[in-house]
Amino acid sequence: MGFKDLKNKISKKLKRSDFFQDKCGFENGIDITNDNMVIYRKNIVIKNIIFVINLIYTFIFMIISIGDPTNSSNWLLTILLFPVTALVNYFLGKLIKKGPEDNLSQTMAMYVAAFYMFLSSILVYVKLKYGEVETASGEHYLSEAGYILIYISLLICAFYQNKKMLKNIFVWIVVIITILHFTITYPMVEVAGDSEYTIWEAIVKIFTGTEFRDILIRTILLISFMLILYIYVSMTNYMQDERKKEQAKRRAVQENYIKSVGDLFDMTIPTLTFTDDDKKENLILCGMVRKLASLLSYKPDKIEEMVSYTSLLLDVQFEIGISDSMNEDDRFDIVKSKTDLGLKLISRYELERKQEEILRHVLDNSNNDEFVKRMRESINNDMSQIILICEIYISMRSVREFKKAYNHKNTMSTMEKSFKVFFDSLVFDRFSKFDTDFEAIYDEE
Repeated sequence: MGFKDLKNKISKKLKRSDFFQDKCGFENGIDITNDNMVIYRKNIVIKNIIFVINLIYTFIFMIISIGDPTNSSNWLLTILLFPVTALVNYFLGKLIKKGPEDNLSQTMAMYVAAFYMFLSSILVYVKLKYGEVETASGEHYLSEAGYILIYISLLICAFYQNKKMLKNIFVWIVVIITILHFTITYPMVEVAGDSEYTIWEAIVKIFTGTEFRDILIRTILLISFMLILYIYVSMTNYMQDERKKEQAKRRAVQENYIKSVGDLFDMTIPTLTFTDDDKKENLILCGMVRKLASLLSYKPDKIEEMVSYTSLLLDVQFEIGISDSMNEDDRFDIVKSKTDLGLKLISRYELERKQEEILRHVLDNSNNDEFVKRMRESINNDMSQIILICEIYISMRSVREFKKAYNHKNTMSTMEKSFKVFFDSLVFDRFSKFDTDFEAIYDEE
């Protein structure tokens, strides 16, 4: 297996895996319009991130400890990071497990996670600053690497996308980092306390030295970074609010759709009851449809589709099957899946109604050219015509409340004289040519 094949194989496995989405997906399995669910999910994800960051801290100190085996404090701190990590994750877990309904606990968890990330990065920086080693070129390789961790902690805090929390955190950060700059990064306190200088001379030395300029630049960069984070969070908040509005609109449309479709089907699809005679006639009708469709050279699968559609009213009891306990998406999916069936039922019922309407008009001698034209336009596909001509034959042979039963000869004569105009010539000619076959199907049943 070549490198390219191995790369493609790994990429496919990663795409199919839902591990990352499950552990780090901020919107995985939640309703983004529910603020409590959103903060709950963010706490879960950031708790996982904190766990990984703590492992990284441990890994960093292991590298330092291996590089400087004489310094036992490095190993001690490496070991102590494990219980601290476990304790923080346990406390966060207790708050998070109270669920999205407890908004106070979730808000507390958010602030605890944010302050912990910031304070832990400060502590790691202080440790690296005091434990840094000077290289052959005179540079210090640990403290600046630790300083980057402060920016990483700020970035993780921004993941919450909470402007109020960020503003509170930023105020504390500016104060604490300023103190850190003047005490740890550069020991300015020692300069101020040096007996060689008066207070004024010490202040002048502090504010005119290169150290202060470095602190000033660091502070400007820190504030700039925080400003960028705040702008980013403001942008994402705006986009999130727009998505929530769009989601709310979509759900309103879904609710209207569900209600409208339900009302439409309730009004359009009647609750039908069928007698044994109705079921018997349906069997006759299915046999005739199968026969006529085969005479018209339809393929077997198409014939079975016609037969299934023919008996749809008897075979299917239509119920949308939604309840108020279901969420909007589940109700919408059910209605969508039922819509095609409902439309077929409406169409089939309409065909049944048209058959009776045509029959009454013909027997009442009230079918004029306008009526014939309207009916032909409404039954302009072969399946409807095949079913309709068979239904008319059965209705003519059977007793109805508005007519007596006709024999086969009179039925075919009436159909030739009065019903032929409603059908395509091919369909009617094939039916009339093999009329004895349809007579046999009717009589056999």
